[in-house]
Amino acid sequence: MENWSQRLPLKIHPTASTRQFVIAVTFLTLAGFLVTYFGVEYLANQTGCLIVLAIQAILLFNAFIPHIASTLRFRMYSPGVITATVITLPFSFYLFRRAINENILDWKQFWILLGIAPFAMVIFALLSLQIGKAFDKQAKQLPTS
Repeated sequence: MENWSQRLPLKIHPTASTRQFVIAVTFLTLAGFLVTYFGVEYLANQTGCLIVLAIQAILLFNAFIPHIASTLRFRMYSPGVITATVITLPFSFYLFRRAINENILDWKQFWILLGIAPFAMVIFALLSLQIGKAFDKQAKQLPTS
C-alpha cells in the first residue's frame, strides 16, 4: 500500500505505512463483523437490518471511491479493485435489491444510507488509521528480545 501511494501523481489520502494500513483494515474488518453479528443476532428487527445495510452501503461506496475511481483516474492497478468489482459490487446489488423487494428497505432509506455512506466512510477510515498509527507506535516501543 505504501509503495502504491508513493507512485500516485496526486496525494489522495493521509500517509500511512503498510503496517499501519494493515492494522487499520484489520480493525475495520473486525468492527464490521462484530456490528453485523450484533445487528443480526440481537437486533433481529428493522434496526438490526438497517445497521447491516448501512455497513453494506459504506462498502458499496468504498468500492467506487477510492478503488474503482483511482484505477480509472490514474490508469493503474489500485489495491482492492478486484475485490471491489468481483465481490463487493455484485453482493451489494444483490443485498439491496433483495432488501427492497422484501420490503426490508424502501428507496428513500436506500438513498439516505448512500448519502450517509461517504461521510461515515471518511470518519471510520481516519479513525482506523489513527488506531493503526497508535498500535504501530506501541509495537515500535516494545523491547526486542
